[in-house]
Amino acid sequence: MTLQSKNRHSKLRTERLDKKITINVSGRRFCTWDSTLKKHPNTLLGSDAIKGYFDNDKNEYFLDRDPHMFRYILNYYRDGKLHYSYDDCFGAFNEELSFYGIEADNLNECCWEECYNLSKKICSKDQEVSKCSCSEPVPRKSFLRKFFWNLLENTENPPRVGRYIQSFLGILIYISVVGTIVETERCCKDKTCEETYPRLFFAVDAFCMILFTAEYIFRLYASENRLKFIINKMNIVDLLAVTPFYVILIFNHFSQDSSSAVENASSLNVLRMLRVFRIFKLSRHSKHMRQMGRALKRAIVDLGFLFFAFLLTNMVFSSVLYYIEQMEAQKTKFKSIPDSMWYTIITMMTVGYGDMIPITDLGKILGSLCCLSGIIMLALPIPIIQEGSAEVREKEQQQQSGNNNSKNDSNLLQATV
Repeated sequence: MTLQSKNRHSKLRTERLDKKITINVSGRRFCTWDSTLKKHPNTLLGSDAIKGYFDNDKNEYFLDRDPHMFRYILNYYRDGKLHYSYDDCFGAFNEELSFYGIEADNLNECCWEECYNLSKKICSKDQEVSKCSCSEPVPRKSFLRKFFWNLLENTENPPRVGRYIQSFLGILIYISVVGTIVETERCCKDKTCEETYPRLFFAVDAFCMILFTAEYIFRLYASENRLKFIINKMNIVDLLAVTPFYVILIFNHFSQDSSSAVENASSLNVLRMLRVFRIFKLSRHSKHMRQMGRALKRAIVDLGFLFFAFLLTNMVFSSVLYYIEQMEAQKTKFKSIPDSMWYTIITMMTVGYGDMIPITDLGKILGSLCCLSGIIMLALPIPIIQEGSAEVREKEQQQQSGNNNSKNDSNLLQATV
């Protein structure tokens, strides 16, 4: 008798002595040996805890679990290798492992990386949802505060009044910004449109500013944490957008004589410049602008490195170009390295004003190389921003689908109750 046949006969004798186990998993029967389950005594099937699921009438164990996933559980007892199907929900599979008392660390190497990536995505999604839920206000103690919050912030749930309010405020922002631009245009030969129609522009500006101020005050009143509301970046932008209007009113009120008006002219121009901040209010009412802001924030490290590389390249080209152009010191306009830096920046950005040009042959060749390097460097940030924008959209879609699922679950629960 050969060694192989002896091993086969010994295995048959062992199986005869072993006890056959039948496990009914939600109507689907699985058969195995008791010794197979005893390989992992610290789990449910390998310990005495399985006796609590024994059906004396049918002489089998009954488990009200997923029979499809039980295949992977039983194979783990057979060969000690735990696998995972990509078609199944990772969360449901993890619950099955927890029920059977099997650690997820026992996953085989071929499935470990996929499960790790899935768990990482789930954790990041949970963090995003928790951040979002933390930013939403808790139920208000005051009916009036809850009313103002629904009026200004509620854009998803019925009656969605906040969506119409935000659309109206967005139109007012456009009107305010367009008015700021148009008032500097010349309507007459020696007068701007603001000087020609002062009452009209003041009335439009005052109407917009009063509504913006009311919005800020009501949102501050409805906020649960007012200190956090004040130091929020978007709320600081809102405050900067309305502050110049009132400061200019105060200046004009106290500037009675012409001499004081002239003294305050430069200060007023600075305040008028701050009115440009109104355009940033649109980011509160525009989903795409918020997505772009988040994408830039995610890519800030890579963009910072590209900016440093751009600055370094600019310094090299400008320094070399300056010393080359000094060969024609009488004719050249490159009187210093900062002058050369202005030329290289304009050239690398492919603008080319033409106010400064190299006059030497080497300088022209260097200017051409500078232009080519600028084209390459300008193309580098595009895939970085695009990737960041895609990640932001994917996260928002996952968050929205999660919120929709939670709403459907709550509606189903209410219907069953």
